Parts: sequence; structure tokens; C-alpha cells
Amino acid sequence: MKTIFIGKNCIKLEKIHSTNSYLSDLTAEKNLPEGTAVIADEQEQGRGQRGTNWQSEAGKNLTLSILLKPTFLKPDEQFILSKTISLGVLDFIFSINHQPLTINHLKIKWPNDIYIGNKKVAGILIENSVSGNYLSHSIVGIGINVNQGKFLAELPNPTSLKLISGKNFDLENCLVELYSCVEKRYLQLRPHPQPLSHRRGEIDSDYLKNLYRLNEWADYNYKGETIMAKITGISKIGKLILETENKNLECDFKEVEFVL
Repeated sequence: MKTIFIGKNCIKLEKIHSTNSYLSDLTAEKNLPEGTAVIADEQEQGRGQRGTNWQSEAGKNLTLSILLKPTFLKPDEQFILSKTISLGVLDFIFSINHQPLTINHLKIKWPNDIYIGNKKVAGILIENSVSGNYLSHSIVGIGINVNQGKFLAELPNPTSLKLISGKNFDLENCLVELYSCVEKRYLQLRPHPQPLSHRRGEIDSDYLKNLYRLNEWADYNYKGETIMAKITGISKIGKLILETENKNLECDFKEVEFVL
């Protein structure tokens, strides 16, 4: 194991309803160490953004949750954690798959899906708990399509590392590398002798330069209406900044959808 704490305490399950729910319940019962991970071969009710289910073939992919304790973050700073985890997953995919398509087209789709081209290869769901003026702990759910070759027809645009590269990956090796990449990014965020503002600036910059559709004109559904706009940035609290022909919009997650 190449990490200091992430994955050192690892609970492996064959089948579970949701790794996020399981780890959340366990955290309420026990004082678990930071970095505790729950990984399952199969999730029956894996959860994604907007209340969707994360569909994953048993034994083919990475479906896990990690306990973090970012007690140095205030509630209005929680999106920096989302950026950090997104970059960790991005780093992981870069590190294990050097196919030209991956290198040239791997992006973060706001807020924290990972895309290769116009297809989704990974999703992240972070559930934060607050105590007083700071976060107390975060349950970080990560789903990455690794070796799955076929997907349900009703899923809009999935892909996998196998479909991109044409090869199978060793899931145990992938898990070790994922832990390492996420931890490196999280340590970049945690308190450190280097000024916090500088380190967060690096995270902000890396997130923005890897953002899907940055400065590209495209269609979006905004409050039930289709508009033409381009992404110009992200606000401090994580709102998507869209520029239209005549105004700028700051959009909450529930207000806007990408037209793919």
C-alpha cells in the first residue's frame, strides 16, 4: 500500500445496497479512522447525482466509499473538496491508462463526473456532515467503470476503461493506485506549512483547466429552457458560471443540465 492513511482500514464486501450508506451508518456507530474505505464487488442501490442510481456490473468495476475528516473546511468551502477528489480520480485514470483518447479527452464534467470525450467513465458522490462552523466528516463515494464491456440501453452515455483501451485491468492494482492518487490530492488540501491559499489556488487552477466544455459554446437546459452558452468558470461555492450572448448566469446544480 502506497498511502499514509487512505485504504489502510479497508472493509471489503461482496454485495451491499450502497457503500456510502453502509459507511455512513458505520461512522455513526464507531469512531473510524480517517481514510477508512468500504469497497463492494456489487452495489444494489449505488447512488449518483440528482438521485440517480449508479449501474455497475458485479466484479467488473471499482465501487467504493472513503471516510475523510476535513475539519479544517467551513460549510461554504465544501466544493473545494469536490474539486480535490475529482482531480484525484482524474490523476488515477491518467496514471493507469495512457491511450491517446484518454490523454486528450479526459475531463471533469461539472460538478464531479469524469468524462472521456462525451462519455461518462466515473462518478463521485460526496455527502458532508457539519459540526458547528466546520465539516466534521465526509463520505466520498466513487464509481469507476473499469472492465465492464456492456451497459444497459437506458443509460445515456457510459463508457469504461476497457472500452477505451481494449484491455482488462487488475482491479486490486487499480484500487491501490486510486487510493494513492486521491490521498496525494487530499494532502494538497489539508493544513500544511505551505500557505493554504497557494495550495487551493493550484487545485482551483487544475480543476478549471480540466473542465469539460470550458469556453466552448454548447446547449444547456436552464430552468426548463434550452439556451446556448459557454462555461467561463466556477464560483467559490461551486456554482457553474455560464456566459450567454447577453448576460452571465451562476447556476446551482438543480438549475442546469448539459445537453449531450
